[in-house]
Amino acid sequence: MMAVDSLRSAPRRNVSEHIRGDHHVRRVGSSRLLVEPPVRVLGDLLLRSDTRVGCFTEFGQHVEVQAADIGRYSEIGNNSTIGATGHPLTWMGVSAFQYKAATWGWHPAAAEAEVIDPEAGGRQSFRSVGPDRAWIGNDVWLGAGVVVLRGVTIGDGCIVAANAVVTKDLPPYTICGGLPAKVIKKRLPDDVRDALVALQWWRHSPNQLAGIPFDDPAAAAAALRPRIKAGLEPYDPGFVEIPKPDEPRRRFARFR
Repeated sequence: MMAVDSLRSAPRRNVSEHIRGDHHVRRVGSSRLLVEPPVRVLGDLLLRSDTRVGCFTEFGQHVEVQAADIGRYSEIGNNSTIGATGHPLTWMGVSAFQYKAATWGWHPAAAEAEVIDPEAGGRQSFRSVGPDRAWIGNDVWLGAGVVVLRGVTIGDGCIVAANAVVTKDLPPYTICGGLPAKVIKKRLPDDVRDALVALQWWRHSPNQLAGIPFDDPAAAAAALRPRIKAGLEPYDPGFVEIPKPDEPRRRFARFR
C-alpha cells in the first residue's frame, strides 16, 4: 500500500497542475482528498472519508469512495462504490437513527432521540473507516457498477468485471467477476505476471516508460528490466491535498 511520506496543500490557483476535474469532487464532512499528481476525475466523485489516490489514476462518473485508498494507474468505472461501509446487522434495526443524530435530528419527531456510539468501548464498528479500509492496487480496472466492501484488497493488475460485488481479497493479475466476485481466469501467464509484479512498472511515469512495447507484456518486462538496473528512479511527486473548490458567487436579481 502507498505510504504518504510528504504532503503539501495545493494553492487553489495551482490545482489544475495536479488534478483535472476537481470541480466534480464532493466531500462529506471534513473528508480530504490527497493525490499523487496527476489524477483525473471525469464525473461526480463523492468522498466519505480521507482518500489517497495514486498518480495516473482516472475516475469515471458517479463514483463513491467511502473508506478506501487507491493506487497508481488505475481505472475506476462509472457508478462504482469503493470501501462500502455497512449498517448494523445485530442491533434492533438497521436505521441510522440509532447511532447518528444528524440523520433525522432535524425533524421534531427525532430531535430528542438518544444515540449509541458504534465504537463504544473500543469495539469494531459496522461503519468503521479505520484499519479496515479497502485497498485498490496499482493497474486495477474496476468495471461499471462494481461494489468493493471495506477491508478488501484488490491486487495489482486485477480487472473486476462490471456489476461485481467484491467481498474478499482478489489476487494480482486476475480477471474477476460475479456476486460475490471470484477469479474467472488469469490475466497473464505466471512468469509474465511475476516479472511485472517484481518490476513494479507503475513506480515510473509515462515519460520514463517511453519506448516500452506496452502491447507485449513479456517484451515490456524485458525492456524495462535493464532500465531499472541502470538506476531508473521511481517517479515520486509526493502527495498533495486538493482543497475544496471556491464557493460559487451568489447572484441576486435586481428589482426595479
